[in-house]
Amino acid sequence: MDAMLMPVPELPPPETTTRDWSELPVDVLSVVFAELGTAEILMGAGIVSSSWLHAAMLPHLWRCVDMAQGVHHDAVCCAMAKVAVDRSGGRLEVFKATDFVDDELLKYIGHRSPGLKSLCLDSCSMVSNTGLTQLMAMTPLLEDLVLRSGLDLSDEFDDPLVIPTMHQLRQIALGGLYISRKALTKFVDSCPHLELLDASECIAVDVVDDDALRAKCAGIKTLKLPSYSAATDAMATVARLYYYLASEDDDDDDAFYF
Repeated sequence: MDAMLMPVPELPPPETTTRDWSELPVDVLSVVFAELGTAEILMGAGIVSSSWLHAAMLPHLWRCVDMAQGVHHDAVCCAMAKVAVDRSGGRLEVFKATDFVDDELLKYIGHRSPGLKSLCLDSCSMVSNTGLTQLMAMTPLLEDLVLRSGLDLSDEFDDPLVIPTMHQLRQIALGGLYISRKALTKFVDSCPHLELLDASECIAVDVVDDDALRAKCAGIKTLKLPSYSAATDAMATVARLYYYLASEDDDDDDAFYF
C-alpha cells in the first residue's frame, strides 16, 4: 500500500523544436510554390520572408503561369498576370487563364513571351479574334492551343479569324464555341504539322463534316469534328416547342417543359 501511495515523479516536458521556415533551401521552396499556384504566391506566399521573396522572383518558377481560377476582380487578375509574366524574364512557356483575359493582356504576353508553347483560355469573352491572331503571330513556337467558350470562331461577324502560319502548332482543342467550316479550314491550312484537332464539343454553324474537309485533315492523327450543328439544335428546339404546345392544347397535366 505504501508503494502505491508514493508520488509519481514529474516527467520533464518533451523537447520542442521550432522550424524556421525562412531557412528552407531554394529548391524546396520552388516545389512548395509550384503546389501553391500563381495567385497564392502573388497574394502573399512570396513575401513571408526575404528568402521566400527571393525564391519567388526566380524566373524558372514562372515558366508556367496558371490562373485558371480567377480570385479577384478582372483588373486585379490582369495586374497579377502581368507581374507573373514579368517575373518569367521572357521564359514563359505555359499560360492558362479564365474570363479576365482581354486583348491588351494577350498583347502584353506576346511582346514578353516569344517562347510561349502552350495557351489555354477558358470563357474569355473579352478576347477578340484579332487579339488572338496578334498573339499567335508573336508566339511562333506555340505548340498547344486550348480555347473553351467565350470566343466566336464562326467568321460571321466583322472580326474574322486570320491565322498566321504556325509550323510548331501540334494540338488544337476547341470546346463550347460556335465554329464554321471556314474557320476549321484556316486552322488546318495554317498549321501544317498539326497532330490533333478536337472540335467535338463545338457547335458548327454550317456543314463541317464533309469529304473535302476530311481530305484536308488526312495528315492529322487525331481528328474530332463537331458532332452537332446549330441547324440541328434549332430543329430540336422547334420539335420540343411543338410538343409543348400540343401538350398545352390537350390540357395534359404532364405537359413537357424545357
